[in-house]
Amino acid sequence: MISHRLRDRMVELIRKNLFRSIKYSLSGYLGFFVLEIVTYLGLRLLGYSRIVEIDAVAFFTGVSLEFMVNEYWTTRNEGFHESSLRGIFIRLGKFQVLNLLGNIIAISIQLSLLHFFGIYPLLGNIIGSAMAFPFNYIIQMKSVWKINVVN
Repeated sequence: MISHRLRDRMVELIRKNLFRSIKYSLSGYLGFFVLEIVTYLGLRLLGYSRIVEIDAVAFFTGVSLEFMVNEYWTTRNEGFHESSLRGIFIRLGKFQVLNLLGNIIAISIQLSLLHFFGIYPLLGNIIGSAMAFPFNYIIQMKSVWKINVVN
């Protein structure tokens, strides 16, 4: 049985992170939507032969928008926000790299579910993304904005 002290600490952690994590999720959906639009437009304009370049631009654009939404909405009034252009670019770079690591986790889970269990890739993508969410949220909040979300 969970002690009252541990339970109270868990409730406080959930309360503290609930709204921020919802905002973080919404920024992720917005970034994904932009990524899809850029990919669609790139394919229509340049064709499938340029898919690697299109994907790179789409990823960078979507994740950059996601960063800006997190910077000015999700973490506003919290954490570290050095306002210099250098500070913003450093945080953007960290966010891009950490997002890439989170995507590697999600894709690895998706491919494993497909290979070992025959789970449809779109469903595997949803499961992989959901499983990567805690990693992305905790690591990005801590590394990019210096917000400690676990205590």
